Amino acid sequence: MPGQTVRALKNILLATAALCPASAVQADGDIGELQASYEFLVRDRAEGGVVFKLSAADGGYALPLSFHDAPEYWGSYVCRIPGNTCAVTDTYNTANFEVTPQAGLAGDLQTERVNVHNGANIYDAATWQIAVMLGAVKNQFVVPAGNNAYALASNLNKVLQQSGLDSRASSAPGTKRAVTAGSTFSYNEKTITESKAAYAFRTIAPDWLARDPFMGTRHADLITAKGLPTSNKAYEAGKITWSDWKPITGENAWAFFIGPLQAAHIQHVIGDKKPVIPFDDIAIQNVLDALPAFAAMQSAIGGVYYAPAGTVGNQGTQPLNPHVVSVENNLSLYAGLRLLRATLRAQAAGQLKLTDVDRSKIEKALRTIDVMVDGGSDGAKRKTTGLLSFFRNAAWQDGGFVQGGLANDPAQGRNWVPALTPRAVDVETWAIAALGTKQIDAWFGYGAAFDMWQKLKTWGAYGVGKTLWGVGYSDGDGNGIDASGSYKQGVMSAEWTAGAINAVRNMIGAYSAETPSSSHYAVAVKYIAALKEDETAMLRAVQMLRLDKYQATVFPGKPDNYSDLISEKTKPYLYASRRYFIPFGWYANPIPSTTSTAWMFMLANTYDPFGFGGVPN
Repeated sequence: MPGQTVRALKNILLATAALCPASAVQADGDIGELQASYEFLVRDRAEGGVVFKLSAADGGYALPLSFHDAPEYWGSYVCRIPGNTCAVTDTYNTANFEVTPQAGLAGDLQTERVNVHNGANIYDAATWQIAVMLGAVKNQFVVPAGNNAYALASNLNKVLQQSGLDSRASSAPGTKRAVTAGSTFSYNEKTITESKAAYAFRTIAPDWLARDPFMGTRHADLITAKGLPTSNKAYEAGKITWSDWKPITGENAWAFFIGPLQAAHIQHVIGDKKPVIPFDDIAIQNVLDALPAFAAMQSAIGGVYYAPAGTVGNQGTQPLNPHVVSVENNLSLYAGLRLLRATLRAQAAGQLKLTDVDRSKIEKALRTIDVMVDGGSDGAKRKTTGLLSFFRNAAWQDGGFVQGGLANDPAQGRNWVPALTPRAVDVETWAIAALGTKQIDAWFGYGAAFDMWQKLKTWGAYGVGKTLWGVGYSDGDGNGIDASGSYKQGVMSAEWTAGAINAVRNMIGAYSAETPSSSHYAVAVKYIAALKEDETAMLRAVQMLRLDKYQATVFPGKPDNYSDLISEKTKPYLYASRRYFIPFGWYANPIPSTTSTAWMFMLANTYDPFGFGGVPN
């Protein structure tokens, strides 16, 4: 299938040039398109990229910001959207030394832009790890002078390892873990006090006092600061206390399992031609330390809880119900567990220099993974039916997967209370990639995965006329298909469209395995034709969300005079086609995105992050 995919891509002219593997792109003379996107991922922010460095006290590690924003985007666009107000007052609290914005819309907008400007979400950083290594090993791109690609990609692992040191004195975001403190950050009633064994917070930032991007610009007069201590120069008007302290299962699954393990595989196995990832690689050691926390968070019915008790939700200040389960998070974790299991089995079978202690760790981890996936007892008076049972018997509803629910909540009258609305696009597409088309069809009937995708398009797809462009986020985006069969144009996501393309490729591969003697062959041929058409259409259209092409493309809701708001020499992909509040609790913005760009590298190299070594499940 990869060869057929490359041949198809080469027929999509310049619109998809950046998505071809380097060998194919070079033949057409368009290698610069992909390289310009790579430069966005590995350059410093001042040079048009997303890389920043933690302070020397925090290791000086280079990490990727989640976004590359600009003051003008916020000040000349977001602040001027009818109903918005950005004139904000920040107040110093003498009791806890924090500086916080006033409650209300202006404060919320300041918190949003501060988080966007300063934050490195660990999921985004995990996808970045994979892209950095694919660009270096598969596409032969070079990282900036003085750097090594795997050393750069491993910086996330190093920061996570540093945050696992109990002696860390720094208060900078990312240098601490979510250890249990009283009833806060209780892991399904289990106490975790050792930092290296706890979840990491979902976002890393360079400073506890985070800079508003308005500082030093013509928009700085929108900020008023009250009561700042004059004796401490760290406090300045425009700096507020970092507020995003959320240890989330899904982000942690990517940051400990998927990103590090895939990056290590690309380096050691694909690049260096080693049989396995060395057991002493930091990626292996970090995930083995954290694995018990994920196991502790598993419910009796198999779903792993969204976050430890006491974690605040995406909106508001109230703690989440600790029995909330996100299906998307569980799909990420399931894929990560499979990656780790395959890696450890390969190490046990093929690596000669393992000590008895090493082998004992591998055996213990494999037992934990088996219970989490297939069910059983973890030996600590806790039993679970396992993730596979959860996906099949709880998460599947009416021909698709629900976005989440409440599992084994004593306050409910039943063990599983699904959240039927809103429906989530990535739950469906990631399910196809993580579980695999063959597994879904085996459970729910031949063609179940294909049918799920067809249903998703009716409520989640974005397009123009009868032409599919991509997908959005939920069934509340204004996307889908109208009564005449034409696609609607609510909002399009580059990242989630990439996930949809990845899922479509999984289905193409699975249905292509049917032989002429199979009873399913005739229908499989029809599936493949339809899926290839969708793949080609989305590959072409997602290019319109690359920064340089977006500036010249008509999108409903696109900011006026966009080139005056965001302008870079590199070629990143945007997060979304317009500013939009996603029903799951955050704003999508049409600004350069690390994870959107990283996903394009996975597509370009036909590398599926959910499968071992990038091979689809």
